[in-house]
Amino acid sequence: MSHPLFWPSRIFFYPLGNTSAVSLTGDLPPECKADVLFLGCGDPRNILYTVYTDVSTSNEPRKLDITCCDMDAAILARNTLLFTFLADDAAEDRLSNIWNIFYHMMLDKSSLSSLIEQCRKLAPLAESLDSWRQGPYAHIVTMCNSDTLSEIGRFWKLWLATSDFNPTRTKQFRQGFMDGMKNMRKRVEDNFVVTSMRSAGPLSPVMLSAISEQFRRFWMTGITDDGSPDTKPADNPNPTFAFSLFGDKFAVHYGTDPLTGFHLAEALASSGVELPNNSASVIPKIVRAAREQFSTWCKAVMCRVRNSSASSASLIVRMYAGEALAFCQALRSVNTSVVQTPIFIAPWRGSVVQLDDTLYSPSAPFPAPTSFNVIETSNLIDHVGLLNLLTVTIPLLFDSPSSTLYTEALLPADHDGVVGQSPISQYHERLAWKHINFGHPPNILREAELSFTVPQLAKQLLDIYLKMFSDEDLGKRMAISSLDSSQAQRAIQFSGLIHYSRRSFALLLAHIRSRVCCDWNRVVDELEALISQDRTFMLGSNYYQELACQLHLAGFRLSRFSPVQLRELLSQEDPPIFRAWNTVPEVITVVLVVPRHAIAKVQSDLSAAATPTLECRINANIKLNYFVCLSASFGKLEVSGKGENKVAVVVEDEAGISGMSPMIVSFSALSTIIIRTSGGTVGLAVRPNIGAAELVRKLGLEMYLFKAPLTDERYCHILTRAPTTRNVTICSENPPVPVKLDAKRQGHPIHVEMDGSNAHVQSLTAHVDIVDPVGQASLASGRAVTLEQLSPNKAKLHVDRYEHVVSFPLPVDTVNAKLRIARKSKYVEVVAPMTLTLNVKGESDISGYFRTAFDCGVPTLWNMHRVNLDRCPPFKLSKSRKAFDWLGLHIGLMFSQRERMSRARRASPGSTTPDTLMNLKSSLYTLLVAATGLGGPIQTEFFLCNSEEKCYATILVTDTRLDLGSHTVLADAWIIPCSNDIQGKLKISRILPIKTGAHESEAWRHLLPLFTERCRTWKHKPSCEYLVHDSVPLYPGAGSDPEKVPWCSCGMGIGTEVLRERYGSVAAQYATRAAISPLFAVSYMEKAHFD
Repeated sequence: MSHPLFWPSRIFFYPLGNTSAVSLTGDLPPECKADVLFLGCGDPRNILYTVYTDVSTSNEPRKLDITCCDMDAAILARNTLLFTFLADDAAEDRLSNIWNIFYHMMLDKSSLSSLIEQCRKLAPLAESLDSWRQGPYAHIVTMCNSDTLSEIGRFWKLWLATSDFNPTRTKQFRQGFMDGMKNMRKRVEDNFVVTSMRSAGPLSPVMLSAISEQFRRFWMTGITDDGSPDTKPADNPNPTFAFSLFGDKFAVHYGTDPLTGFHLAEALASSGVELPNNSASVIPKIVRAAREQFSTWCKAVMCRVRNSSASSASLIVRMYAGEALAFCQALRSVNTSVVQTPIFIAPWRGSVVQLDDTLYSPSAPFPAPTSFNVIETSNLIDHVGLLNLLTVTIPLLFDSPSSTLYTEALLPADHDGVVGQSPISQYHERLAWKHINFGHPPNILREAELSFTVPQLAKQLLDIYLKMFSDEDLGKRMAISSLDSSQAQRAIQFSGLIHYSRRSFALLLAHIRSRVCCDWNRVVDELEALISQDRTFMLGSNYYQELACQLHLAGFRLSRFSPVQLRELLSQEDPPIFRAWNTVPEVITVVLVVPRHAIAKVQSDLSAAATPTLECRINANIKLNYFVCLSASFGKLEVSGKGENKVAVVVEDEAGISGMSPMIVSFSALSTIIIRTSGGTVGLAVRPNIGAAELVRKLGLEMYLFKAPLTDERYCHILTRAPTTRNVTICSENPPVPVKLDAKRQGHPIHVEMDGSNAHVQSLTAHVDIVDPVGQASLASGRAVTLEQLSPNKAKLHVDRYEHVVSFPLPVDTVNAKLRIARKSKYVEVVAPMTLTLNVKGESDISGYFRTAFDCGVPTLWNMHRVNLDRCPPFKLSKSRKAFDWLGLHIGLMFSQRERMSRARRASPGSTTPDTLMNLKSSLYTLLVAATGLGGPIQTEFFLCNSEEKCYATILVTDTRLDLGSHTVLADAWIIPCSNDIQGKLKISRILPIKTGAHESEAWRHLLPLFTERCRTWKHKPSCEYLVHDSVPLYPGAGSDPEKVPWCSCGMGIGTEVLRERYGSVAAQYATRAAISPLFAVSYMEKAHFD
């Protein structure tokens, strides 16, 4: 495991989501099939919402193939239960009961009866994969392996068993459940809990008290109350909330709120509410809104699954129970080998991932996807670390411009752009990552790789290393003492929450190697020297052996560790551990059996200490080496064989931490360390941190739980491979690593030159070989060589009549680029400064902000999500304007702190450069405020016109809507060209002109095609102007020229009946629908609002 091993103290159960539902296909063109990997999936709200809002350009819905992974099989059991309910006949009549079963902790008799009846149907189907495949639900829910089905079935049987409890057991069960609810409630009873505030989006300020009161009522009663007089008494514990990974003890997280997964803004958008609001009247509204949304989404799923079969299904949900990082590595392994993977299922599990060969073998008739164009990771980065997550998910991301990886952080975290993807949006919303080679033609997607000089790359990697393991910096630990009490308490709370091991760093290096061309043997040797010389970490040298081992497993070889040196060392030392071995591999596995009594004496203290991290240590004389990359489980170790043929199998104790079996811990190490320290000890210890004071008192400063001599075979075994629960072949070099770049590289890499501080990219250099005879002749004859910028990361090289397109992986400034021309050697080098920067300032040309590319002939948006306008609820300001203060505040959040100050001054003193983005936002603000009537009478007709008042686009707004998934508003609008033959025929009586300068007009030229593309429900024609001109927008650089329309004509006149009634047939004929929304400041680029 690349993630450090935490002691399995109290594990909370998350049966319901803690963020509102989002669309999983928001960045895919409607023509694309969606292969989705959903890690840390939680409840199925996102799947339900995606089905409801998804767009297709044909009569058939888009095919959705969604692979769900969650560590807690109880969550998957609940999700599968829901989908089976929806697949049954007459499901629509039972939606009220289904809501209760899924969202209420206490059930009425009717709902409980429905649950038990469904479990009685499901339990026999979970006996085997064959029985599930032959059952009535296999066409919608598929199991990735037998382990998953077995675990899911176990929970169904547990729920079912509650119906057979005798009166005494029923009373005990109910009392234990109620006591559990009470204990969880005590954690927050003195707090103003507003977890669901995020789900209210722009209306969150006016719902605070109602949300908090609704949460309190839910935890008091176990139900949601919509004010209906038909509400039935709910006195029965809901079994689906009673059992989890933690066992049969109540473990539902104290922040759980059924309304969090829904879009509460819809409840009050049209009615408005004034501060302070009346909670008593608001609570029933938001509960009804959530229930109605659930019913609507479920009905959309029912429509999909009715009368479908395995071959015709447009929705397939695949279930996998296990740890997310391990599952990703297993999928990567399946891509390159077989379904029997060498990856452990999860921490504290001794078995390895074995996927269903009928789905994941090369010969599978209907293979399950192993690469994906959507990867959703929920807020896993809070639990496993961003870099761990990116290094295992990016290799699974399908190589296309529309492919998107989503992350979300609910805890403060640092984000790094070192792995070949770029973040698109952030801050309590999904953060979208796309391939940085976006926009390159498919044939050169792999050509524009990078190269560095060895010293520069080694220093960059050292900086990453120091950041990843900054928790080992004693200076930072001591700095906590200078904080005030509240800050210090929070710092201590998170001081033990570490996410990275040396395995994490080695896998990151392997990923970087797959896209950076360099002499990697020299890089690793230089990096190793820099790490050895660095004195930032007091204990850094203690992790050196693990670093060397993990680099070896990732495919890097340090010059000081070679097979020749291993053989020489064996002959010199003659260690007793290896005397019975004929061949000693470079990497071995150390297994330590920790007796239960060694754990029992501090088990309660470990469980009370939040997240104590475990590590193994090998100690001999004054040499002390730490190992954090551990595998562990509870059970009995059965050992057989001798020497290198010695193997071990773990018979796991199902009671786990609650049982009486010893703990079995294993880790990889270089065999040289065992040779040098064979007379030493190996031990299991708690990693020291500032929040573990109580454990220090119990265990002493060294924090050992147990240690034994390396030669004591009662407790320690040296093996060639790690023990598992099955007698399968598993070597130490288990997790797959990315392939080396040299195996696939074509052409010349883009060379990266760093600045003097080695902190920022100074320039990118592209080497272009002139192979065309005409180009070679022109170059040799001394003809001029020029460069033309085509897009932010693309330029065209001209040698007389010869042309060559040069693609860069990042935006560059070709205007200030230098050309190195080698006329005899027939090549040109383009040295271009990089323009990507976090130093935001006013700019005149912002056209590069609005980017598109073609994916299989279809325009693909770069940084703007798609919306289904017909699924975005409309709203109108129907009461006093004071009731809609939220709307003005929300639209105003478009402007960053810098832009607000600039707007207040109207211009930055001494600045001659226009701030085009700010001006564009100002125009959008004018349009949205006028269209909603927030600033006075509603105005829905607009001209975009230049400084000479010449119109170049007409915008007609027919509705204002809530973009619920993104917690914002948008204008449901239609854009019409302003060419001379159209403008005079429009029947528009009152129109508001929005004047734009030259730079802003060009920005609108780039933006309007995106606004039309994002809500497209029609197909682009073979004759589409975008394809003919190979450009979106059309005629870039034409600014406000009304005769050069920037969007294509494919969508003109489609769905325009509403315009025909209001504005006549000409408007209906030439209008294209558009979704116009605010453009918000990006919080990781600049301050989004005043502090």
